[in-house]
Amino acid sequence: MRAHAAVLGAVVGALLGYPFPVWLCVLVVALVIALTASVPESAVFASAVMGLALLVVASTICARSEATIKPADAGSFEGWVTLLDDPRPVGPYSVRATARVANARMTLRAHGPSAGRLDDRLSGERVRVVGTIRPTDPDDDWSRWRHVTGRLMVDRIETFAAGSPVTRVANEIRRILARGAEALPEEQRALFLGMVIGDDRDQTPVVADDFRAAGLGHLLVVSGQNVAFVLALATPFLLWARPGVRLVILGALLLFFAVLTRFEPSVLRAVVMAAVGVGSIAVGRPVSGRRALSVAVTVLLLVDPFLVHVLAFRLSAAATAAIVWLSESIAGRLRGPMPLRVAFATTAAAQVGVAPLLLATFGPMPLATLPANLLAGPLSGPVMMWGFSAGMLAGVFGGVVAAVIHWPIHLMLSWIGGVAATAAAMPQAELGVVSVLAASAAMILAVLSRCRVASSGAVVILLLVCVMSLRNAPHLKQGTTKVDGGAIAHRVKDNVVVMLKDPGSPRRLLEGVRRAGVNRIDLIVASDGDLSDALAVIALTDRYSTVVVAPPMHRVPGAHTVQSGDIVRVGDAVVTVAGARPDLDVRVSLG
Repeated sequence: MRAHAAVLGAVVGALLGYPFPVWLCVLVVALVIALTASVPESAVFASAVMGLALLVVASTICARSEATIKPADAGSFEGWVTLLDDPRPVGPYSVRATARVANARMTLRAHGPSAGRLDDRLSGERVRVVGTIRPTDPDDDWSRWRHVTGRLMVDRIETFAAGSPVTRVANEIRRILARGAEALPEEQRALFLGMVIGDDRDQTPVVADDFRAAGLGHLLVVSGQNVAFVLALATPFLLWARPGVRLVILGALLLFFAVLTRFEPSVLRAVVMAAVGVGSIAVGRPVSGRRALSVAVTVLLLVDPFLVHVLAFRLSAAATAAIVWLSESIAGRLRGPMPLRVAFATTAAAQVGVAPLLLATFGPMPLATLPANLLAGPLSGPVMMWGFSAGMLAGVFGGVVAAVIHWPIHLMLSWIGGVAATAAAMPQAELGVVSVLAASAAMILAVLSRCRVASSGAVVILLLVCVMSLRNAPHLKQGTTKVDGGAIAHRVKDNVVVMLKDPGSPRRLLEGVRRAGVNRIDLIVASDGDLSDALAVIALTDRYSTVVVAPPMHRVPGAHTVQSGDIVRVGDAVVTVAGARPDLDVRVSLG
């Protein structure tokens, strides 16, 4: 009970961020130590004091941490920086990374030739650069919660140097896995690296949006379950070792895996939680998953209270909490083979746990989430375990051997990708706040109730929620519709014309088009014909087979150039080009 009170206090304190006096922190910690030694674990008073103490301590640590984060001084910079994550492409000519610059954490941005030289570098490596530092916006919460104090705009890269021995080994393993994955098709290669080591840099906007539409976005990157699979692979080889030796080896393995996966928040939660479990077994006092989760989250928030604001950490903690509290009861009430019961119970519990966060952050949830996770989720484990074991052999041998080794991976990823693509192509039925609350309550009642009448009624409610969501699925209406992400959709009878208007991220545009109910595009009008239009067209044509028109001197691949006065007919829609310089001005009408 004290562990649960402690995590509650730590979460509230990290959110509060008030600088309590140091003497008060010392006092409450001393009181907790005294009560721990003299009061039983189940005592309510002791648990309340524990929660209050963690609230005070976490709040003070958070306030002091925030006070130390000050925008970097603007000016020129020349020297060594250490990459803290893998450089990520931003469009075709730029890369972005987080780096340690003169003992501060900054966002590094490089363009043109410098971007090309930086593109194949990895986290932990050192780079000597010449550039300009600009401070971050004091109101930029994203930067503050990640301890980022400035932006380093790189003008020139002079040389490189290897990182620490640990990062060298981790990077070599990543490169070996990447070499082995070259035997897979391009899309599957990016999906494989994302699922196994968290490298999602080469995933296309269409693949990312398909998985998002299916509620499978968590499969695109590493998560806490990767840690469980790593332990499952390693444990059989450590049966010979004494408990103390086994504890040291497993602890080192967990730490190394965190380095390998770039200290992703969900991995951090799982690593600390696993360490608590392994350590408790080694000392002869095993703890439950609930207690291990509470201790892990408390420890992490005391080390870095800003994690409470990071969505990936919130989702990981919420999903795990729902699993350890609900899944066993749900599985016990179901009938059928145990693997299917456990899969359904785990998926259902996780979705109940993350639903409030997803609704608050992204809006309505896709109805396909639960069935898609039931169909694709069970294969994610074999992909990860096979990837870490046989994937290394594939990277060492390469060629035909790698293709043979990765054949099972190819089949599994084909199934997972097919589930995501099928779900994305279906009517985009979504669950809002009321629907999610009703569906969650009905699902829990259906599997936990001992009364058949209540269970049957809950099932009926669940089915009604699904039917109503399908009936309310977005459908593109006749006329003009503004689409999130920078586009305008014109529907004329059964024909759809999409006009790009300063599109932003291709992923956001794809999501906006999908959520607007667009299931086909007959013509894309690239109004500017610039780079942003080109990237948007590449993403849209990857999903929709369509014709593209653009103004003279455009940069859009595969687009037809049109001039003022041209008329383009697509089915019942007539597109008249009223002007073509500098941007296209078109009129869409019924033919």
